[in-house]
Amino acid sequence: MKNILLLYGLVFLGVTPGLVAQEKSTQTDLRYGKYLSISTLLDYQGSKDQGVSPLIYRGLLFGGMAELGFEGTRWDIAIDGGVGVGESSVEKVATFFSETTTFFYNGRFLYKFWEKDEGKFDFRAGLHIGGYSSQRVTPAFLNASLAWESINTLFATGKLNWRTSHEQSAGKFLFIRQRAGTRHIKFSTQLSLPMLNSAWRPDYAYIDDFSDGESDVFNNNKLQFGGLRFHWRSDGYYYLLNGNVLRFTYLWDAQRSPGEINRLELSHHQVQLGMMIRLN
Repeated sequence: MKNILLLYGLVFLGVTPGLVAQEKSTQTDLRYGKYLSISTLLDYQGSKDQGVSPLIYRGLLFGGMAELGFEGTRWDIAIDGGVGVGESSVEKVATFFSETTTFFYNGRFLYKFWEKDEGKFDFRAGLHIGGYSSQRVTPAFLNASLAWESINTLFATGKLNWRTSHEQSAGKFLFIRQRAGTRHIKFSTQLSLPMLNSAWRPDYAYIDDFSDGESDVFNNNKLQFGGLRFHWRSDGYYYLLNGNVLRFTYLWDAQRSPGEINRLELSHHQVQLGMMIRLN
């Protein structure tokens, strides 16, 4: 675990100095543009798979995200994807473990419907397509120990932005040289409510013996529509003079699959720290 944290820190610090160098830009408005974002993520998850156990497994996932986005005076469009890997556990008489690999992906398409104070505040709304696919390995579940599942949702979403700025004098912060100029800062919060939710996951109970190497785990999966899912995220942005942006994100995602007996309940509390690299 310590090695993983050290690796993420070295990677982030290794790429950051060149990206945050304070060079003046010829852009007249640094608040809008096209960006490639790279972030590290830390995800605290809780899961209860009622098909095999009433226990709640909790643990941390470590990983990264990449995003291609465009923010203009009217439209806000972003497509992202990433992966998190980690281990969850629960302690009841004995300690049980579950290894998880999760792939995250989202597409957000928003249009500005309202603004105030020449763009200091604005509200945008539209569609959000979001999902994640996971592999979970829980040895205590025996012949149901391996599970592949995919949760995908079409959301209606709304986003509130607040922009401000301040004048930065020349100086130095740690190893980063800072030039004088106007620094733009933005805070946003976005809530996504489900319109259509689907869950493709195991239809327990498994009766296959996977040890023979011939059974297909996907034959036991079933696609269902329904259930609930809510998605909320908040971001803080610090715009550099060269057009790049430092971003911090907090994300909460909670879902409950359809059904009563074979129900999956999941929650994610995720933080991301990364750099938005300006492409134009």
